[in-house]
This record gives sequence, structure tokens and C-alpha cells, in this order.
Amino acid sequence: MKKREISRLMPGEALKRIKSAQTIVVIGPTSSGKSTFIYALVNHRIIGFILVGIGDKCQTTIIPCNFLFDERIEKDEYFSMRIRTKEFSAKAIHLEILEMLAKEFATNGMCAEDTLDSMDEVAFRKVLEPEDASYHLGKIADKLSLEVFKNVVSDALNEIEEASPSFNERVKAKKKEFEKQKVVMSTIRRIVFEDMWNELEPELLDDYYDWLNSIGKEIMNMLNQLVGTGNGLGEINEYSVEQDDVLPYGGLILQSLFDPYQPYSLVVEDIVLACRPRTELIEKADEDIPLRFCLRDTMGLNQVDMDENSIKDALDIALNCSPDSILLLMNLEERDDVIAECCDVIGEKIGKAKKLDVPVNVIFTKADRIIGNIINKAEKTTVELTQDDYNRHIERAINSMESSIDCYLQKLPQNGATWLSIRYLEERIDPIQIALKELKSDKLVKFKPEGLYQKIDEIIRDTQIRILPKGMKAPLFVTAIDAEKPAVSLKIDGALISDVFNQIQLTLTEDKAVVNGYTITTNHTINGRSVVTYYNKLQRGQGHTTRAYVYGNFSINMKAMLNKILCNSIPDFATLYESEVVGTLVDNLEESEIDRMIEAFDANREITEFAFADINPAIFAGLPPKVRKSQKLHWIFKHYFSSSEKYYMVMDKVAFNLSYGNKRIQNTIDKIYTKPISYDATIREMQDTFKKIFATQAFTDIIAEEIGVAMTELINKMFIII
Repeated sequence: MKKREISRLMPGEALKRIKSAQTIVVIGPTSSGKSTFIYALVNHRIIGFILVGIGDKCQTTIIPCNFLFDERIEKDEYFSMRIRTKEFSAKAIHLEILEMLAKEFATNGMCAEDTLDSMDEVAFRKVLEPEDASYHLGKIADKLSLEVFKNVVSDALNEIEEASPSFNERVKAKKKEFEKQKVVMSTIRRIVFEDMWNELEPELLDDYYDWLNSIGKEIMNMLNQLVGTGNGLGEINEYSVEQDDVLPYGGLILQSLFDPYQPYSLVVEDIVLACRPRTELIEKADEDIPLRFCLRDTMGLNQVDMDENSIKDALDIALNCSPDSILLLMNLEERDDVIAECCDVIGEKIGKAKKLDVPVNVIFTKADRIIGNIINKAEKTTVELTQDDYNRHIERAINSMESSIDCYLQKLPQNGATWLSIRYLEERIDPIQIALKELKSDKLVKFKPEGLYQKIDEIIRDTQIRILPKGMKAPLFVTAIDAEKPAVSLKIDGALISDVFNQIQLTLTEDKAVVNGYTITTNHTINGRSVVTYYNKLQRGQGHTTRAYVYGNFSINMKAMLNKILCNSIPDFATLYESEVVGTLVDNLEESEIDRMIEAFDANREITEFAFADINPAIFAGLPPKVRKSQKLHWIFKHYFSSSEKYYMVMDKVAFNLSYGNKRIQNTIDKIYTKPISYDATIREMQDTFKKIFATQAFTDIIAEEIGVAMTELINKMFIII
């Protein structure tokens, strides 16, 4: 069927409407086919610029990226982008430097001069390119001179060499302190070196910290030069991958930002890229509704291995993104026990996903390779694998693979799982497709792009239906006065529920069990690597628990703590609506659009018949028509929230924003984290600052603001803003 004609948009206009698009978070462990999956979605004009190294590199970009697909974008070659930057933090780099210096200092007899003389490019390279790939500075190594580095640390090393008690004396004392714990000498030396470094006079380290911060300035200069001085970072900018087009050329920008070895992850928080999806995917979508959805690639945060702990972390991160659904790719080439263990973890996490009303869809990938291996091991008349072998054994091979998958599926208490090839060949050169076509098998589609597009279309439709009020089958087309703002906004008047908010504050600041749960109470020094890990997890809504032998320990999950307190204090949406603190604002809609909404959401007037039940008729008679209609809409959304299963999704999002996501809280915590102070002092000040934030009137305003924002974002996903 021919698709309905739709109004075209420039890519920047599409990106302005991103908040009303449903979000699907994709997780793909190493070699699961995630890059190939993305390749199958992004249109052919754009894809070549963003998949740097596809097929021959496992490393992915460590910048989280949102791909906004909207078929209304005018041309395949057009795209828009928003690059959100963050405060440069030198702490991850400083951590690697301290470890390197401690090792070199001990190896060279605690002599500063010998340490500096022995320091070479190999050791320095390990600082620029750490083993955990948490950042990359190798591409700007020519701008980070080893000689300059030696100069800025020389005074500090000389001071440590001449300190009293000496390095050796401190090591002996520390060794005696840790005697029962059998701590290795290299760890003791590293601890002592870091302690001595932190005792140095700040003036002695000024040049060093200036050098560290110059790295951030260099990266920001590179980023500004890349996008162009006229294109403000954080703003929506439009480009074309065609040179000499009406839009600026953006091919080099894409190539550089998606190059996994560029240093931009240290200053870029995330990227949003809006473009048209592949034509084949558009053709599979609903004829009457423009295809539009946001695919979030979270696992650019770091490469994820195929093991139960990595999958658990990946699902935690995905759920903390406040998605509308999750898509997990699993590689069938992994060992059976590994896949089974991962499925156990997925089964556990699906419980949380169900509570949030977030479906988890699983696609088992690399089916073509598994089938090829099974056929290759089957009885053959020749050493060579022939088409006849595929024809004879294809059904048995697929049945064997599906039996294994059935065992995995028993561990997954849901139905959103399937298997696909993901790697696509032309039918005439694919022995599997030739064999299945000969058999007229319905499995043929699983080895063609159509199989993937059907599954994606199914996920998109299911996700959209979950958001809509019961009975509605499709989102509503809405014309907003300002397309960048929500069509309908919900505001929470915190003053009307101040007693509840005040109780939340008291719990967070006066309840000793709660306060001791998020502040650092141990007298032992906290490990620097633990501080960096905690901060990274805080940014993703995760908690962190340490199990150190020689350092202080903590177990903090800010989001989970806030979520628990929120849900205890505001147990349901009824608490808000019955307190009359929720306001429904329709300033961004013309009166005719409100009429259409009421008609779509309550055609039989079953909900809105009570809209004016408690309103004084004398007041009602004097209300303007738009105000009366907004009351009906208010009643409709009150009914929606009362009858939907979105409560935990909303509160989960609010809890994340109260723990870090809110810009005011984020900026306050980031400023502390970027201070040139010790890691131990950093985490203590960060957590003490949370307590101070929680005690302010501004915090209760933030609670009200974030609840309103979360509810607003949810209901606006019922609309297609035109």
C-alpha cells in the first residue's frame, strides 16, 4: 500500500521534536552485531561517515549517541546534530599519571632525577591510552610533549624525594600497618606516593594542574574548530554529507566524532543525530504514521563483554536512561554456558523492567554462522561444503539451533525474543537463502533485511501502544504553536504539597541511617579509582560498592535511595491529583487542537463528564472556552495517570534527575569533582554537598519541577508534532 503523503521537515525541525519520539535503547556486547544493526537502520548516505572501522575493530565510540530517525526529513543526505558538552575533568588522566609516576619512582630508587631520565614515550603512551580504554589521547600525543610533562612534575618529584619521613620509611610503616592483609609491595608504594603527592603545597602543583587543564582546552579547541565557530555547541545545527549543498558540509564532523580514538569523550556528554532511516525500513512502517523513533546507543560508554556482570551493568544503564523499550542483541556464537548465564541475568532484570513498564526485546544474532557450522559438521560426500549439503541439512541445522534457543528462552519470562542473521547477503550468493527458497520455508525472511525491519516495526508499534491511553491505536497528529516545546505541559505546585516535600527533606538530612548511607563515614582513605568509577556510575544512575582491602569502603546508590524515599512519600499519582497540585497547561495549543485532543482521547465523553463536577456553576459560566476545554483535558490526563502503569517509570526518571540529571544539581557536583584536590577529599565533599543541597528550599522546587517534567515528557509521546 502506498504511504500517505506527509509534510517534509528540515533535519533541525525534526530534532526539535525529539522529546515526543519514543526511545529504544540498544545494548550489544562485543561481536553481537550492534554495528551491523545500526548500519541496517541509518540511511545509505549517512552510514559511511559514522561507522569508522566497522568489521575490523571491536572498539566503539565512548560517547553516548541518540539516533533520531524521522522519515519526514527532506533528504537522505541531510542531518542535524546537537553536541552537548560537559566540564572537562582531569581526574581520570591524573589517576593514570599517579600510578605511572609511583611505579617509575620506586623502580628508579626513589630518585627524582633518575625517574625523569628514565621516563620514556612507552610509559607516557600508557597514560595517553589507558588499558581500560576509558579515554583516548593518542591522536593528540604530538601536542602533549613528554618533555613538558617532565618539567611540570619535576618539582613535585624532588619534593617527594626530599620529604621527611622519607618515601622508604613511609613504605615500611605502611607495610607494617598492612602486615595481616598481605598487601603486595607495589600497592603499598602506590598508596604512599599518592599520600605524599596530596601533602604537597598547592603552589608546587600549579604548573602540573595547568598542564592537565590545557588538555581539556586543547580538546575543546579541536571540537570548536571541527563544528565551526559559527555553530554553537549545545545548539541544533544542520548539515549535509553532500559537498557544495545548500547546507554546510558535515561529513568530516561525523567521521571525527564517531572515530573511537578521538579524545572528544572527555568534553562531550552526548550526541544527538537526526536523519532519515533507510528506505526499506520506511516501507515496512505504518502507511498513515510517519516513522520516527529515537535509538539510544548507551554502550558507547565502554565496550561490553558477553558475561553476566557486563550484561547486568548494560541493562542497569539501559533502564536508567528512562527508555520506552530496550533491545538487547545476543551473539549465538558464544558458548552455551555463557549465553545461559546471561539469560539468567536478563530474567532477573526483566522484573525491574516490568515494574517500569519497559519491554525488553532480545534478538539472538549470528544465526547464519551457527547454521553454517552445523552443516559443515554434518555428513558430507566431499571435504568441500556444497550447496547440496545446505539443501540436505538446512532444516535439521535450523531445528538444532532453535532447540538451543528454546533452552535459553525458558530463562526469559517474556515473549519479546527472536533470532535473526543480522549479516545480509544477496540471495544468489547465500547458500542458506538458496536452500530455504527451494524448500519454500517461512524462515527465509530471517536471513533478509526484511526480517530485521519487521521486528523493528513490531517493537516500535508495541512501544507506542504502551504509551497511548487504552483503546487508542495510533498517536495523535498535533500542531503546536512552538514545535520545540511540549504540546501540553503538566506543572506541579510544590507549595500545595509542601508537607510531603518537607518530609522528604527531613528524611534525607536528619535520618542518620539515610545520611550515613550516602555520605562517607569511614576514616580510611578512599581509593582514587573507586572515586572515578563512582562518579561515572553516578552520571549513569548506578550505584557503586567497593570491597577494598587497604582503602576505605562505601556502598552508595544515590538514585535508588532517592527513588525509595520518593515512592514512600508519594505512593501514587492519586496523591498528587487529590492534593490538586497538578496543573495542565495548554498555552502551546490553539483551541481547535484542544478540541481534537478531547475528541481523540474521550470520544464517548465517559471521562470528561465529571470534569466540572465540583466547580461552582457561577465561576464556570464566566470561564473562557479554552479554559473550560483545558479542564476537560486535565481530567483526561488525570484518568490516564490513574489507570496507567507508568508511575514507577516517572518516579525512576525523577529519582535520576534528583541524584544527578537536573542541571543545577549536576553543575554543583561537577564543580566539586573537577577541583584539583585528592580523590578522597573529592568524594567526601561531593557527598556532603548532596546533604546541603537536600536541605535547601531550591531542592523542593527541583522535586516539583522534575515530577512535572517527567509527566509532561510521557504524555507528549502520545503526539506527533507537525
